[in-house]
Amino acid sequence: LSLVMGIAPHAVASCGSAFCLVNTSWDTHGAWSQSGLRLDLRYETINQNRLQEGRRRIAIGEIPRDHDEVETANRNWLASMDYTFNPDWGINVSLPLVKRTHLHIENDEAAATQTPESWKFSKLGDVRVLARYRLASFESADHKLGTVGLNFGLKLATGRFDMRNADGERAERPLQPGSGTTDALLGAYYAQVLPLQDLSWFAQGVGDLPVDSRDGFKPGKRFAADAGLRYDLTGQLGLLLQANL
Repeated sequence: LSLVMGIAPHAVASCGSAFCLVNTSWDTHGAWSQSGLRLDLRYETINQNRLQEGRRRIAIGEIPRDHDEVETANRNWLASMDYTFNPDWGINVSLPLVKRTHLHIENDEAAATQTPESWKFSKLGDVRVLARYRLASFESADHKLGTVGLNFGLKLATGRFDMRNADGERAERPLQPGSGTTDALLGAYYAQVLPLQDLSWFAQGVGDLPVDSRDGFKPGKRFAADAGLRYDLTGQLGLLLQANL
């Protein structure tokens, strides 16, 4: 909580991208621990059409700027390949397909004009490669199984960052499908399986730390935290409740 309270005052908004933070790592959930390959495909839709100043909702153009944000619509596919080598080591490679539309109004004070500008594209984004290492496992007297481990890897600069609209206007960097930078990924997780109750729960945090800049742009640091509870209904079906920050 102290970390979140320290970060929040420095958060700034812009037009740009959005991704869901849902954790689909089956090993972290306690649903899978065997060696082998797993494939995951997720679709997410996010509409960014509510303008805020702090906790207050504002109207388009209420705060004077060189352009007024109107709406960004994100329709993303996220494909992941996860391979578990053994109980201690595993790796996950994920690739997003970004379908994004954006609209804002360009303000020209000298000419006293307002011109709508829009972008629409479907492009591959930045590849994320994340390794995991199990530090230790614990078993209590009542057969609760706990695991603690580390996540580490890179976000690679594979997505384009020079997309333009039909008028030749280059989209702002936060709006682009790729950041153009390489980021270090570092985090940790804890999971516990309660086999007698068919329950498991987990908590995980991962930091995204850009290590370079590109064409005068460097993304901000990001931190994602997940916590979830999974109930195993049958051997083939489970229910998952999850909270993300």
